[in-house]
Amino acid sequence: MNQLIFDFADHSYPGFDKFLGQSNGELLDVLQNQQHQQPFVFVWGQEGSGKSHLLRAWVAQAGQAGLQAAYVDAKSNGLGDWARQFDCVAVDQIEHLSAEEQIKLFALFNHFSHSGHGSLLLSATVPPAQLVLREDLRTRMGLCVVYQIQPLSDEEKADALMSMAQARQLPVDEEVFRYLLNHWSRDLDRLIHMLDTLDDYALAMGRRITLPLLRGLLKQQETL
Repeated sequence: MNQLIFDFADHSYPGFDKFLGQSNGELLDVLQNQQHQQPFVFVWGQEGSGKSHLLRAWVAQAGQAGLQAAYVDAKSNGLGDWARQFDCVAVDQIEHLSAEEQIKLFALFNHFSHSGHGSLLLSATVPPAQLVLREDLRTRMGLCVVYQIQPLSDEEKADALMSMAQARQLPVDEEVFRYLLNHWSRDLDRLIHMLDTLDDYALAMGRRITLPLLRGLLKQQETL
């Protein structure tokens, strides 16, 4: 279970508003007030739209508010009865839940619903109607408010990346992100992974993250 829980006590993760942009204002409002308005929320969007980071940031917000919160990637981690111990549970990529894990999610819905306490944030690449699920779980999914994550503009992606770097106290030249967007990828998941790679590379080289450093890393990757 420990590997499923992210420790955000050091406030090193930026607010999830940075991963939503202007086109997702209603979703942002719902997530900021979920404990008081809507306990069950389902978000969906294409690969690379930032769903995983949105769910992690939601967990971070809950933890900073003093709540017990956990993040589960259904593709790589299991969902079990332990989830009932938490106030807030984010389950990512629920299309990968096994039949047994679907039963666990159904039970978690019931536990939160009957107790009147607890919040769920779920994600997938398709809307609930297109998911292959147990019928009883599909019925419970009807309790969710559903939102499609609208893509961020390049400017909003750069802002999200810069906020993540600042949250980590990681000095990065802004031109690094503009270069990546224009010449490498616009996939937010890949961009955030690149920031992690750059962090490690800069540490190994004893340098700050600049455009020359990025170009050196990309050239090195081309030769591998």
